[in-house]
Amino acid sequence: MDYAADVFTDNDIANANDTGREDSVFGPQYIYDDPRYFSKIYVLLKSIGFVVYATTLTTCSTPELYITMIGVMGVSALNSARYEYNHYQKYGMTFPSLDEYHRWKKDQWPKSRAAFSILELGIKIVVFIKSFPPQFDFRTICQVAQSILYIHILILFMIYAFAGICTVCVISSIYCCNEFIHEPQTRIISRVIQRPIVTLPLLTVLNEECCICLDNDNIQIWVLLPCGHKFHNSCISRWLVAHHTCPVCRLSMR
Repeated sequence: MDYAADVFTDNDIANANDTGREDSVFGPQYIYDDPRYFSKIYVLLKSIGFVVYATTLTTCSTPELYITMIGVMGVSALNSARYEYNHYQKYGMTFPSLDEYHRWKKDQWPKSRAAFSILELGIKIVVFIKSFPPQFDFRTICQVAQSILYIHILILFMIYAFAGICTVCVISSIYCCNEFIHEPQTRIISRVIQRPIVTLPLLTVLNEECCICLDNDNIQIWVLLPCGHKFHNSCISRWLVAHHTCPVCRLSMR
């Protein structure tokens, strides 16, 4: 999770700061000034969770699986802390260019955090499956820690499920927009209206003006609507997608 947020915020800030500071000797430079508040808070919470689970779950009757999970959490927290500390040391530093900053960042093994997060999530899923259905009890320290862990896992499930749904929606939207943008305009017209249209020969529209764009560009393709009015194919395509009527006489094309 911290890896995904880091990629988003870092690229966003990098693009915002990549206007470049012109230096007469060195040329465009990039000043690294990302405070990384979210990543620091995430590492702090992960460290607190590690300490809480290490001091409570190990007291349960079957601690082997918990010890494995806690060990992965500890290594993951240490790796994330290392990554954040390296960025903290570079805060305010001027890099020769944005590409130089990205090369430095790549040397910090940023994808290792994703690997540990996936491994940690996998172990938590195993823990959840082995204890399903989860029992929420708060009578002993072990039961309190287990209940907190179950809530923790359920929250992670909801976050990752929401992120997955959002990703699918964004990809679907991009795909649909691309399909619409690249769809032939004659197909758009035929899909929007339910009346026959005619593509006109060039000689029949010489010196005529399209009432939508107010241009007599005869190089474009012209079409004739069922009502008898002529328009540029591109102009009437955009119009009919939103209005479904002739721009001149308002005859319904449905």
